Amino acid sequence: MKKILVVLGLLAVISLACGFFGGDKEVPTKEPEIKQESGEDAGGMTTDRSSKTESAPTPVLETEEEEKDADEPETNAADSGAPQFFVDEFDGPLNTTDWILDEYFALPEGVEEDDDEAKPIYTIEQERGALKFNLDSPYLYLYHTYTPHKYQDVRIDFEVENKGANTNNIGLFCRSTDYGWYEFIATSGGYYSIMRYYEDEDKELATGGIKSIKFGKDKKNVFTAICKGKTLTFIVNDVVITKVKDEEIPDAGYAGINISSEAYVPVNVELNWLSISEP
Repeated sequence: MKKILVVLGLLAVISLACGFFGGDKEVPTKEPEIKQESGEDAGGMTTDRSSKTESAPTPVLETEEEEKDADEPETNAADSGAPQFFVDEFDGPLNTTDWILDEYFALPEGVEEDDDEAKPIYTIEQERGALKFNLDSPYLYLYHTYTPHKYQDVRIDFEVENKGANTNNIGLFCRSTDYGWYEFIATSGGYYSIMRYYEDEDKELATGGIKSIKFGKDKKNVFTAICKGKTLTFIVNDVVITKVKDEEIPDAGYAGINISSEAYVPVNVELNWLSISEP
């Protein structure tokens, strides 16, 4: 249930952004009903589902907690030698072993859960040195999580290229635990937000505009999130957008990215590279 909160928080944040694609259209203010599907069924590739569970399943990110030294990064017991720090240029096949996909989506008004129209439609492909996200359903949120290691202090960078005329949102998250996580969100309209999702209470730690973002189709932007101690830093195209301090989630957790759609689709974005490193 914990990441259901992400979707509700995102809807509140992104409703402020008109978007540089489709900016003349008003995004409905009514929040749609949100449903969750576990990434284990999707296999990290293509989905076209006709059934869902009646209640949200336990997120695949949750693991049994063990007491460990807070100064040492935690490692998944299932780790089979996957690197802790790396640069991925997306050569070769899609990695569905180390990366787990979770999807969260909205039911259109008047559509029942078991209707064919309720099925979220998207594809994730890796080819020619790019990780490609194609979202054809509105209000769809895809969380791509690196699971072999947990991190207390971590830096996440990736380059995103917008391949379509659409309104989309990009996110990076760190310290994803069983009680909360931090998320850095950027909209295609040039707005940002740093969110703390903590048990049953969400808080926006920072928000504003991104002057360094590049607008338009085929434009490339590099997003960076740094979680180090109590300090959270958001960087776009090598320009520090903001720094905030928070101490509510000090423990090591998973790190990853989020690609999401708003009311108008399709969303077509490509990641040219991604890195996880020491801050």
